[in-house]
Parts: sequence; structure tokens; C-alpha cells
Amino acid sequence: MSKYVKEMMMDQFRSDLDGATSVLILDFKGLDAISEHKFRMDLRKKKIKVRVLRNALARRVFDEMGMGGLAPYLAGPSVAVWGGDGPAELAKEISDQVKKLKKPEIKGGAVDGTVISPAQVEDITKLPSREALIARVVNLALAPAQRIVSLAQAPASGLLGQLKTLAEGAPASEGGDAPASEGEAAPAAE
Repeated sequence: MSKYVKEMMMDQFRSDLDGATSVLILDFKGLDAISEHKFRMDLRKKKIKVRVLRNALARRVFDEMGMGGLAPYLAGPSVAVWGGDGPAELAKEISDQVKKLKKPEIKGGAVDGTVISPAQVEDITKLPSREALIARVVNLALAPAQRIVSLAQAPASGLLGQLKTLAEGAPASEGGDAPASEGEAAPAAE
């Protein structure tokens, strides 16, 4: 292969990655064509990109991107996957697909430029999604404000309840000042 063609391939891979900082490296060895096609289609629905790699060219591109630690995982048939909604979603989807198909193998990867092993990829799958983490942070941020509001409303609601009871004509709880009922006033008139 000529140097010009290699440069074109590397440029295409760089532009495909488009600054992605989370990449997983897989081995498709033993996967039949139909299963591989279904695998790719399932990932495409989730905006995850798949690319078969030429290891020597991929090493050079990953070195340029600051992910040179991926070199040990680029031996034998290698496939790069990246994209999706974030590193956790990418790892979860790939892990689910690998468990379902039982043939592809996760060799390793990089998350935000940090190289990770296959065991660490499995650990990432146990993390909550980005949306769940954002919801937790929002709840933690709002909790003090909600507590202050509830504390401020609690005495006011108790006072309002007592005022409402008095307004409805309930007898006062003080001794002797209660108005006489109609039954007591009627015998006196006779």
C-alpha cells in the first residue's frame, strides 16, 4: 500500500473520530457476517460508530490523539467503536451486545484519554447513566432549598389551621367564656 493511501486512510480515521475521547477496541474473531451486520445496525441506531482498523495506522492516529496506551490492544483483528451519549452508555451497549452474541471480545479502550482494561470497561457498565447522575446532582442541590421552604411553611400552615378552626365557629378552649348553646338559653326564656 502506498504512503499516499495510508495517509488518506489515517486522515479518514481522524475525521471519523472527530475528537472522540472515548473509544473501545473489540475483536470480532469468530463472528459470522449476519451477526456482525445486526451488531452494526443495533449500534448505528444508538449513534455508535464502528470501524475496522489497520493496527499500524490506528496506533499512529491514537498516538497523535494522546491515546498511545491503546497500542497493546491493537494486536490481531481490531475494531474501534465510539460515539453514543457518553462513555457509560457506550460501554453498557457494547457489553450488552457482547453478552448477547458471545463472540466479540472487548480488548480494552480509552475513556477521556485514559486507557482502560476489559475489566474496567465492565466496571463502567455499572455506573449510572449521565441523565441519572445529573438528576442526583440537581436533587442534592435543591434539597437544602426544599428543606428551608418546608420549615418556613410548617409554622404558617399550623397557624392557618388554627385560624380556620376558630373562623368556623369552634368553641374556644378557655374555661367559662364559651357562649351558651341554644338548648341552655331556651329554658331560661320560659
